[in-house]
Amino acid sequence: MAACVADARVTLAWVFDEGGRGTALDRQIGELDLVAPWLWRLEVVNAVLVRERRRELSEAKGSRLLAALESLEIDIVGEPVPRNLVSLAQTARPHQLTAYHAVYLDLAVSLGLPLLCDDGSLRSAAERVGVPLIESARR
Repeated sequence: MAACVADARVTLAWVFDEGGRGTALDRQIGELDLVAPWLWRLEVVNAVLVRERRRELSEAKGSRLLAALESLEIDIVGEPVPRNLVSLAQTARPHQLTAYHAVYLDLAVSLGLPLLCDDGSLRSAAERVGVPLIESARR
């Protein structure tokens, strides 16, 4: 099975079946060994909490979704000890990325893995630095 770095946005598109892509992403995600940086957990929990506050999800449904995400086989990689704020900004600046996206790009580069993401700026940055992209299932 091929491994890749998966960003939170693709994961959330799968969980929330955004654009009717849940089934297609389900097949795709099932065929990959997923790796994500430590902040993936924060991003997916925050997205569920935001939807609960907007009353798009009940707390019970949000908890079920989080339990499903918890059971997803994804290798969570901790924050590198030597990274400092300046080096993170140096990854983000030339590509005009958020610090969050810079973490995903940095992980893909450091592990030599392709990236599974939907974000245009992150995809462009990955292409510029030679990180292979996995096309996410689209309708």
